[in-house]
Amino acid sequence: MHVLLTGSAGVVGSSTLAYFLEQGHKVTALDIIPLPTIITDTFPKGYEANLNPYVIDLKDIRKLEAIIEESIEKIGKFDGCVHIGGIPNPLSHEPTFVYNTNVTTNYNILQTCVKYDIKRIVQATSVNGYGMSFCPPGHKYWDELPVTEQTTPYPEDPYATSKICCEIQASAITRYYPEFRVASLRYHMCKPNYKDSSNFSRMQSLWGWVSLESCARAALLGLTSQGWKGHETFILASNDIVWDGNLDQTERFTGEKVSSLDLLEYSWKGRYDESKLNRQWWANNPRRGFWDTTKAQKVLGWSHDDNCP
Repeated sequence: MHVLLTGSAGVVGSSTLAYFLEQGHKVTALDIIPLPTIITDTFPKGYEANLNPYVIDLKDIRKLEAIIEESIEKIGKFDGCVHIGGIPNPLSHEPTFVYNTNVTTNYNILQTCVKYDIKRIVQATSVNGYGMSFCPPGHKYWDELPVTEQTTPYPEDPYATSKICCEIQASAITRYYPEFRVASLRYHMCKPNYKDSSNFSRMQSLWGWVSLESCARAALLGLTSQGWKGHETFILASNDIVWDGNLDQTERFTGEKVSSLDLLEYSWKGRYDESKLNRQWWANNPRRGFWDTTKAQKVLGWSHDDNCP
């Protein structure tokens, strides 16, 4: 395949790029900064023949279209697009910059895909769209657990609202152009392995994570899987919680394996609907996560790699 990939120099984007190259696909890779050698040094031998990189601000629609046309002339028609580019959190930028960048670049990519007949699209959204990691302390309340794609989002911060808006834009595009298909991947905290993720796991995000390798596989499956159409959202998260500390979360790596429901009761008491807590979900695995990835498993054929050490 010839794939358009944005955000190729970022953490998730660069690992997705490496994976696509390893699978033998041709990739036109876009980012606002050049690919650093610390990333390209990890690529498979001979990757240069399949990599077509450009530096671009995706808000510049005319330059984006020029790159697409040049790339089609050089390599051939695109078979799909994976849009990962954007601001990954609202902590290091002004709120308006985060929101405007994420929403505008997303719409530019969707409309460009329509113009150049790129019918298979994957875009990165986030579980933070539910209103989670970046909302003010004490604001979050869980209507139901575990969380599914049907759980109502309550975004408040600019990052969360931008991601929900990107999903709304994808639904609008696929309604207007029903021959196009968009998979919105709701990534959790993306890390190389369990150990790295455990250093950043916290109550506000319901102790979840997703491996970079699993993210890359989901992106490819979002393009190649069969049997669905329109716009669909998919939660991507680990099967189990990532937490190696004690109940009050002041110590880590104690060797104590606290159960998911004990953590929930201690940390979220009074801030979730007990009547919509499906305790059976944890019946066979006390450490099972709070994120239901059944849809990604059934529709995409995706599963999380829990063997990342």
